[in-house]
Parts: sequence; C-alpha cells; structure tokens
Amino acid sequence: MRLVVFLLGGFFFTTVLFSQKITIINNPFDDDRFNFISRKSISNKDSVLYYQDKGYFNFENKHVISSGYRWYFFNTGLSSKAITRYKADIIQLSGVQNYGYGIVINAVDGNNYILFSIASNGYYSISATSNGVINKISNGWIKSSLVKTGLNVINQLIIEKNGDDYNFLLNDVSIKQIKLIGQKFAANLGLSAQGGMNVAMDNVEILQWVPDNKLLGKIEQGYTPINTYPVASKPIPTKSKKSELYSISISSYQNVYGLKDKDGYRLVDPVHTGLDYQHGFIKVGYGKQNAFGIFDEQGNMVIPPIMQSINIHHSKEGTYFICRSEKGFYGLVDQTGKTVLPFVYNYIDQISEGLVYVKSFNEWGVVNLTGLPVIGFGNIEDADERKKTTYRRTKQFFNGRMMTIAKVSDGGKMGIIDTKGNWVIKPKYESISRVDTNRSYIISVIDPNDKRRIKYGIIDYNGNEIVPPIYSSISTEGKNYIVADGVDPYGYDFSEFADDDFFEEIDKADQSTNQIQKWGMLGPNGKILIPVKQLNISSTWDKQIVMVDNEFGKIEKNTKMNKALYDYTGKMLLNLNQYDVFVFDSTKFITKPKKEYRRMEPYYGDGLMNVAKAGKWGFVDKTGKVIIPFQYDHASAYYRGAAIVKKGDEWYYINKSAKKITAEEANPETGIVSERKEMPPIRPGVL
Repeated sequence: MRLVVFLLGGFFFTTVLFSQKITIINNPFDDDRFNFISRKSISNKDSVLYYQDKGYFNFENKHVISSGYRWYFFNTGLSSKAITRYKADIIQLSGVQNYGYGIVINAVDGNNYILFSIASNGYYSISATSNGVINKISNGWIKSSLVKTGLNVINQLIIEKNGDDYNFLLNDVSIKQIKLIGQKFAANLGLSAQGGMNVAMDNVEILQWVPDNKLLGKIEQGYTPINTYPVASKPIPTKSKKSELYSISISSYQNVYGLKDKDGYRLVDPVHTGLDYQHGFIKVGYGKQNAFGIFDEQGNMVIPPIMQSINIHHSKEGTYFICRSEKGFYGLVDQTGKTVLPFVYNYIDQISEGLVYVKSFNEWGVVNLTGLPVIGFGNIEDADERKKTTYRRTKQFFNGRMMTIAKVSDGGKMGIIDTKGNWVIKPKYESISRVDTNRSYIISVIDPNDKRRIKYGIIDYNGNEIVPPIYSSISTEGKNYIVADGVDPYGYDFSEFADDDFFEEIDKADQSTNQIQKWGMLGPNGKILIPVKQLNISSTWDKQIVMVDNEFGKIEKNTKMNKALYDYTGKMLLNLNQYDVFVFDSTKFITKPKKEYRRMEPYYGDGLMNVAKAGKWGFVDKTGKVIIPFQYDHASAYYRGAAIVKKGDEWYYINKSAKKITAEEANPETGIVSERKEMPPIRPGVL
C-alpha cells in the first residue's frame, strides 16, 4: 500500500457471479504488519493527519473549508483487466455530521477519480470525475434510510467494477448501476473526507477475478480438440512417470505447448505460447502482458491469469506462488488460491523456515506466513539493491540464521542475523556465504594492504577464523576448499575502490606467470592438501576427484597434457602427461549433431576419462587402465552413461561398454518439455 494525498475543490449492473477470485488485500487494521505506523503524517494546521489506532485506520482532514475534499489512498497490486470488488467499512469519529466522507477509487490524479460518499445525517453521493469534468452520478446528495446515522457508526461501501460497468452498494444494497466509458484506471482505494472531519476505515478488502475460469485447451467433455497438427498413432509414456509438458514447433523461433499425462495421453491442447508445469501446477501465459495464472492438473483455476509474472516456489512448507502484479506490487498465494501475503509489497523473496524476506515502503524486513514482521522493516538493508545488481541473490533462513547487511548507519557490512533480528555474527564483512557441509562461512574483507582488492577467508559457525582472509578466490569442493592467490583477471577480487591504475596492473599480471592466480586445495580445517601453486584446479562430474593443471613451468609448451587427477585427500591418482594435449579444431566438429553439448575436451565423468594417444581417442579409468581402446577420431566425455564418438565422418553414441546406441537412448527425456511434430493422442472415452 502506498499513500498520496490530494486536495480537491467542491465535491470533489447486475452483480457478477464469482469465479475463482484472488484477494488483493484484506486488512482489518488490527496491527501494523504492513508498516503503516511509521508512515504517520505530521499534524499541521490546514493539513491531514493519518495513523492507525484501536483497530482502525484514522484520517483527519484539518482543512477548514467544508467543501475541500482530501483523501489518503492505498496503492495495491490491482489488474486493470480483471473484475474488481472494492469494500470498506467507514466510520465518522468527530466533526459536523452533514459533511461527506467515503471511499475513492481510480484516483489517477485530482482530475480523474470516482468518489462514493455518505454523510452521517443520512445522505449519500456518487460522482465520477474524468479529465476534470465531474459527472454527478447520483444527481447530488440523496437522502436514504440505508445510511446508518450518527458518530461511531459503521457503514459499509462497496464498488464493483466489470470493465466500464460499475455497481455501487451501500450496506449490501445496490443503489446505482452505471456504465462509465473512458474512466481511467488506477490501482488504488482511498478514504476521503471533507474539511474538519475525523473519519476511519476498517476491514478493507479488494477482490479480483475473471469471468472464465477454464484452462484454455483442456481436453474434457463438450470441448472440441484442435486438429491443426498431426496426432501420434499411440501414446508414449513419460520417463518421469508424471505428467509433463510437450511442445509443437510452429516455426524456427516459436513453439506452442500442451500437457500430457504419465501414460502419454493429451490433457491440454498445444494452444499456449507460454506454459510451465511444476509440482502438479500449470503456469499459463497467454502471450500477452499481465496474463500469467495458475491452474492445477485437473484444469481448475488457482490464480486468475492477471499477473505480470509468477514464480512457483516449492519447499517443505508447501507450494507457494510469488506473484508480481501489473503495477509491480508483489503478493504471495498458496496452492489453494488463498492470498497469504497481500499485493502491497515492493518485493517478496522465497520462503524459508516459514519466513519471508520482503520489502515494504522501500524498507526491508522479514515476515512470517501471517504477514507479521519478525524483523522490523528498516532494521536491515539489501546489498544487491544498494549496488544496483541485476541479479538478486535469494535471502533465506537456514537453521534460524540469515546472511544480511546492516544499515549504513550501523556500518553497512554483512553478517549473520537470527530470526529475532540479533546479530549472531557481527556485520563486519564485505560478503559472506554459507558452506552447508562444514557449518562454516566464506567471508571477504577489504585487503588491508590494498583497498582496491578483496581477500577471502573462512570462519566457523560461531565466527571463529579457520582460514585467514588472504586469498583472491575461495570455492567449495565437497568439504574441501579450492583457493587461489594472486590477482583475479575476472574481477572477483575487485573492491569498489578499484581504479584505472589497478586495471593496468591486472593487464601486466596477465603477461607474467609470476603474478596471475595460482591455485590449491585446502581441507575443511584449513590444512593445505594441494599446494597453492597450480595453474588451475577444477571439479569433475564424479565426487571426490578434481583435475589439476600442474605447477607452472613443469611441462609448458608441450604436446602432452600438463594435468593430473587428485582425490580429496590431496593424493595424485593419475598423471595425464602421457596423453595428447587437446587443441580445439572447429573443422573436426562440423558434422557433430546440433544441440549436442557433451564436453569435447578431456574430462573425467561417470568413472571414465576421454583422452587421446597418437591422435586416437579412447577412455581410461582413474588409475589409467584402458577401458575402451584408442580407436576413435574423437570422443566426448561420458555423461549419464553415454558419450558421443567420431569415426571417419560418422558421429554416433556409445554406452559404457562401447556399444553403439541411439540418440534417444543417449539423451533420455529429462526436461519437462519434449519437442515433437505430433500431438499426443486423447485417451479413449474422455470425450
């Protein structure tokens, strides 16, 4: 919710049956879960005062001119394309009883809004202002017994909007239905009052829905399936034994998507230009802006397709949908379609341990799944936002802890905070990242000898130093750490103080093997397992084994490989200097199948390594034993039990026994989308 106050001179259908509706906001004002109290205005003469008190949102218009309407409105995540129902209880607390107060919607500015007012002496008024022209819908003030009179009396006002059709209800009775052509839309609901009045609002609720709640293309009785594409002669069961998406290519750059069940029968026609299927839910995108929604496997609507984007989040807490609305506000919806966090936040992160990192009124905090703050807004800051990074790192709790940044006034450094907002590891680091296997953290600090550089080290769960911050890079390798010393040419050790002179030093370092990074491996206690003087150390697809580019100057400029396989204890398993060095030759791969991305350089995976001897390729194990003879003109590394090899001009796949297999056997269906030119058949008897 966001606030804007306007000063205005002067005064300022048939109910649609619900399909699946989404709650944009439902606020009884019983607490300050949306960060309102800190938004109090300052009371000045001829101004407004707004605050939350005793279960109400209070609004005082101190303007002395009786005809001077002012309002406070809540900006929310409303969609302009959905049917909308605005509802609020309003109360007059003090002031003369023949002045007007009520709700305002579509408040684009002081010249475009809709105002629905009552007076405590028994009158109501409805007006719509478009481009400064007032349309007195009710022809002025109307006396009505529907208005409950007097101070401290609750009246309920409702406005229903369906396109250009509006329905106004007073205490659940429709009093006016009208079509308003060209009335501008704004995603807000406000509380208004004339001068000298103190009024309040309670139980604000905004609902939205769409008239049709059916999943487009769902195969069911009464539906006529499309016949645009060929149909497969028989169903092909899915590899995952669950429902999966399928796609039909309609051009080189565009696919359409549908859904099939685990037996390979068509559930949904390929009529969607955007479709995602996760954890039993279908995210649809109808090929236009602000049209994302969620359906379950049976085609029942969970979230109307009115969102700008939806992120499906699945964890031990269940499946949730982080939705971004047309106007950029975020809300959180559970798998039943219930709004858990309303559409009033600037940002919502993923759920962890029942807690969510959120942003409200441009302040960061942590709330639980009822919306109550557990770390108050404004007590922490966001490093990604401060640095204006394009990629946002997920902020999550792990064992009741979260890595975060302190406020600038508190130093602006990173540390570890608990669920009560207490620092369990004080914020004194440039960065901090968790290492799950060792219950430790990789930290970084500004190099005390050169503030243009960052140095990395390791601390334990309690903040005690395991590895001093002396390295230009640290990454995890199982329970070990791969570390580097020297200037990082990719910039991971650059601080915000790096200047042009520093970059010139990096260019010089690239020309000298004495200055560029040297690599090594440390154990979980910081013990050196592989000396920090290697050209490179990289992971392999197999656990407990790394590939090391040996020390500088050992076998440089040779035709043989200057590499070796090591285990996690730092023991060399296989020296690879007996095999040919790999030099990429694009002509060799011209006929390689497209979309084949297996590693073509020597690499250890699936217990075997592809290497060459005297120009021919074969496979050895980690001890150097030849498992598949050197007989190929090229061979990729193994991945999931298959490799691709070349003999002469022919490329083909082999299994680990060197037996020739098909492309389908080598590339089992592992993704959620399988591309075909044919639609799956429909299960007999469904239609």
